Amino acid sequence: MKKIDLHIHTISTVSDHAFDFSMNALLQYVNTAKLDAIAITNHNIFDVEQFEQITKELSIPVFPGIEIDIENGHLLVITEKSDLEDFIPKCQQIHRFNGGSSTSFVTEEQFISVFGKLNKYLLIPHYDKDPKLSLSRVSEIAKFVTCGEVSSLKKFLSQKKRDNALVPVLFSDWRASEPFSELDGRQTYIDIEEITLTALKYSLIDCEKVSISSEDGHTLFQVLDNGLKISTGLTVVLGKRSSGKTYTLNQIAEQFTDGKYIEQFSLLSRDNSTDQESFNATLRNRGDCLAEKYLSPLKAVLDDVRLIDLEQDNKDIDDYLKALKKAATEASRQDIFSRAALYQESLYSTKELSTLVNLIDAVDALIKNSEYQDIIQRHIEPTALRSLAIDLRKKYIKEQTEILQKRYVNDIVTSIKNELQVRSSTTPIPDIDFYTILMNKSKVSRFEEIAKLVKKERIIEQRNLYSYRIIAKVEPFSGAREMQKVSRTRMTFSDAFGQYENPYQFLKLLKGKEDLPTSEYYKFFAHITYNVLNQYGTQASGGERSEYNLLQELTDATRSDILLLDEPESSFDNLFLKDGVDTLLKEISQHIPVVIATHNNTIGVSVHPDYIIYTSKEILSDGSVKYHIYSGHPSSAELIDLEGNKISRRDVLLNCLEAGEPAYIDRRTSYEILNN
Repeated sequence: MKKIDLHIHTISTVSDHAFDFSMNALLQYVNTAKLDAIAITNHNIFDVEQFEQITKELSIPVFPGIEIDIENGHLLVITEKSDLEDFIPKCQQIHRFNGGSSTSFVTEEQFISVFGKLNKYLLIPHYDKDPKLSLSRVSEIAKFVTCGEVSSLKKFLSQKKRDNALVPVLFSDWRASEPFSELDGRQTYIDIEEITLTALKYSLIDCEKVSISSEDGHTLFQVLDNGLKISTGLTVVLGKRSSGKTYTLNQIAEQFTDGKYIEQFSLLSRDNSTDQESFNATLRNRGDCLAEKYLSPLKAVLDDVRLIDLEQDNKDIDDYLKALKKAATEASRQDIFSRAALYQESLYSTKELSTLVNLIDAVDALIKNSEYQDIIQRHIEPTALRSLAIDLRKKYIKEQTEILQKRYVNDIVTSIKNELQVRSSTTPIPDIDFYTILMNKSKVSRFEEIAKLVKKERIIEQRNLYSYRIIAKVEPFSGAREMQKVSRTRMTFSDAFGQYENPYQFLKLLKGKEDLPTSEYYKFFAHITYNVLNQYGTQASGGERSEYNLLQELTDATRSDILLLDEPESSFDNLFLKDGVDTLLKEISQHIPVVIATHNNTIGVSVHPDYIIYTSKEILSDGSVKYHIYSGHPSSAELIDLEGNKISRRDVLLNCLEAGEPAYIDRRTSYEILNN
C-alpha cells in the first residue's frame, strides 16, 4: 500500500486565502506523514520552476497537476513529469481563462479544446466535496473519470460502500505554508507496487484498492517452496494451454488441508438425468439441514413425549382402582402383616433440580464473562453476583441432601412393603403417581397442538443468489411416498400416514418401525421443500443448475482457508461470469485468498485482481521443457519470474486474454463500427 496526497497547493491565487509557500513545511509534511507520492495542484496555474525545485528537494515521486474551475466545480488534472512540455502551455491557457477572477470558470468545451486527449491524464473531480463538480454537466469528461475526491473520512467510507459510485479518494487540499500542523487521516492508501501515473489510474478504478489505513490492503505471502507468492486477496493465473496453470493450482492446493478447489468442468452438466438427480440430492441435503434447524424445538418435545405411554397410564389407573376396591372388601380380613403401619405407606416424592442447576450455570457465566464485564458490572455488583452464586450452591446442597435422604428412606420402605405383601394374604394397593400421569396427559395435549402448528404451510426462508431465488417452504406431507423419500429407505409409511392428523397416534406408529431411529422422528411431522427458481420463477434448467452450483460452491468457500478456481469460463458464459461470479469473487477475497486460473478477459481483467501470475513453457535447445512463473501487481509495467527475468504485463494481458493486440484492435474497431 502506497500513501499518497494528490491535492497540495504551493501558490496563493485569487481562489485561495493569502499564504506564503514554505519548502520546509512541505518537507516536514512529507516526512511526518510518511508519504510515498504527492501532486502539486494549484488553482488554474502551474509554475514549472517551482515544480522543478520541489522535485529536487523531495526524494519521492511528485506529479505535476492543476486544479481547474470548470462548470462551477473543481477538477484535478494530473499528468506524468515526462509530459511537462505538453502540459505547461495547456495550463497557461487555463490561467488566461480563469486566473484573473475567483468566480470565472471554463466550460467543458473549452476544457476539451485545451487538453485534447483526456485518457492520458488522471482526472479527479470534487465528488462529495464543495465546490462539487456535477458529472452530468461534463458528460464527455465523465467518460474518463473513475474516482472522485471527498472531504472527510465519513464520506470516504460512505462512498466506498455505495454501488456504482466513483472510487473515493481523500486528500489534504493543504496550503504548504508555516506554521505546519499535522494532517492526520487526510491521505489515501492505494494498492500499487510502482508509483506511476498508469499504476494510479489502473488502481483507481477499483474501490477495493483504496483505503484510509495501511492495514486494510492486501499483502503478499509465499505459498510454494520455490518462492512463488500470492495475494491475500485475489490472484489471477494467466497462460497459454499446457503452460502450467493447472499444475501451479495443484501445487498451491497441496499446501492447504482446508482449501476449496473447484476444478475445470467439475460443475458442468454432462448427462441431464444424472445431473438432475445429483442436483435434487444436493437440494435434499440442504433441505435436511434446514429441517433440523427449523424443527429442532419439536425434536426436543418429541424426545420427551415419545417416552409417554397413555395406554399404560390408563391401565395403571384401572389396576389401582381394582386393587383399591378389592382391598376395601377385604378390610375385615386383615392379617398381622397388612395391619402393619408400613404396609400401605406412601413413598416420598422428589423434585428435579434442573432449574436450580441452570441458575447456577447462568450466574457462573456472568461472573466468568470478560467480553461484556463492563455492562454486567454496570447493573450488578461483582460482590452481589458472588454472594448469589454461594447462596444458590448452598440451596443446591440442601435440596440434594434432602433428595438423597428421601431416596434412602423410600428404598427401606419399599423393601419392607415388599416383604409384608409377600407374607400377607390381603390384596396390596399398588403405588401410583397421579401427578406424573396428569402431566403426561397435559404434555401429549400440548404436543398435539405444536405438531399441528409446525406443519402449517409457510415460507421459512427465501433469499436471492445472483438471478436465482431460493425458497424453503414447510407444508404437510401429502402422502406416504413423500415420507419414504424423506427417510431415503424402502420403508413403507402408509399405515402411519393414516394417522398423520392425530400426532400422538402417528408418533406411536413411528415408534413401531424398528428400523427408524428415534432421532429421525421429527422429520416426518412437517415436509420441508428447498427449491431453486430462475429469474422467470421456474425450475432451473441444466445450465442454470450448473450456474447455481458454482455460486453455492463459491458462497460456501468462505469457510475454507483458500479458494482455487480453474478456468470457470470453460463452463459458463461471460455475462454470468461478469454479473454473478466476479462480484462474488471480490467479496470472498476480502476474507480468504482467492486464486483463479483463466484465459478469459471477463475473469482476468474485469475482476480487478490484486496480483497476477503468468505461466509459460520454454522448449530448450536440447529438447527439454522449462517452465517459467512470472508475477507482479496488475498496475506494474512488468512481471518478473523467480529467476529475475522480466516480461511486459501489457503483452501478457493482450496475448492471454485478447489473442494478441491485432485481434484486440480488430474487435474494438468492429464494436465501434457497430455502435455507430
